[in-house]
Amino acid sequence: MNTGFRFSVFKRNGIMKIKLNLLFIIIMLASCGGNQESVNKSDDSMIHRYEVALFSMDMEDFKTGLEQIAPEYRIFLGDNYLEPPALDQLRAFVMDQQNQDIYQEVIKQYPQLSWLSPALSEGYARSSHALKFFIIPDTYTYISGFDFQYPIKYADSVMIIALDMYLGQDYEMYKKLGIPLYISQRLTREHILPDCMKEIALTRIPEKQGTYSLLEAMIEQGKVLYFTDVTLPDVADRLKIGFSENQLQWCSSNESNLWQFMVENELLYSSDAKAMSMFMVDGPFTSSFSPDSPARTGAWMGWKIVRTYMKNNNVTIEQLLGNGNAREILEKSGYKPPRK
Repeated sequence: MNTGFRFSVFKRNGIMKIKLNLLFIIIMLASCGGNQESVNKSDDSMIHRYEVALFSMDMEDFKTGLEQIAPEYRIFLGDNYLEPPALDQLRAFVMDQQNQDIYQEVIKQYPQLSWLSPALSEGYARSSHALKFFIIPDTYTYISGFDFQYPIKYADSVMIIALDMYLGQDYEMYKKLGIPLYISQRLTREHILPDCMKEIALTRIPEKQGTYSLLEAMIEQGKVLYFTDVTLPDVADRLKIGFSENQLQWCSSNESNLWQFMVENELLYSSDAKAMSMFMVDGPFTSSFSPDSPARTGAWMGWKIVRTYMKNNNVTIEQLLGNGNAREILEKSGYKPPRK
């Protein structure tokens, strides 16, 4: 299946980077379903709802329906969607009862996206102002089959949002799938917008060769979060980083302790896996600290450093994202944690 377009997604949790090409994405996305004719598409003019188009079709004439939506949704369907194996697989997925149930929940919670469309437009506009050669992406929604690791996929001109990954922390299927609460609490409609902006930022950060030090991982995440400051100035910090208000307060109250622990144990310039796991990897809390602490405290600390750096230096967001020297950013930031 050759579409002539390579879709690269960069997703990093501290040191992790994963690239997916369009061939894989088409195979995965073509197995997604959803729609209901009562959905009001007129409010979602900038957002193409693949799940709506797919399940709106008459199953008695499925092939014709696919031909009608293919021009708009070629990125999902590819070029060979009418070949019998692909056609049969897609039809079976659409008719699967579990997939239809998931779709019904998506439509129940997202009958229209008029609340998201203008917010995305504003975020894209600010991205365009901040980044050279930024292309306003075509935006699509779909049902991913619970791809909780990659709910948003972004490349130069395409943004894809998995609505089944934003159904609320109490959604029963998340519990059945064993998705832990520290992840499912971020799977809400409020997190869609900041998640989209973070994916844009990641594509502008040069890919590092070799292993990360803890400081490098912290600063990279700090850059991503600072980009949400620039593009989403009215969005709460808790939504940008995915913490609760209590977790944010814990970080503020324990900032000096976190920094002192990193410095005294000589962790900042270390690539030790234990240190990376402690401060950068997702989980219920940061080990060696209180159960009230969030995980990924290193990302929060990196955010603080980058904010200080941008306040004290005359650099653009483009220059920040492109600067791979984490030590320089720390030193020029003049960052000092508040005294106890």
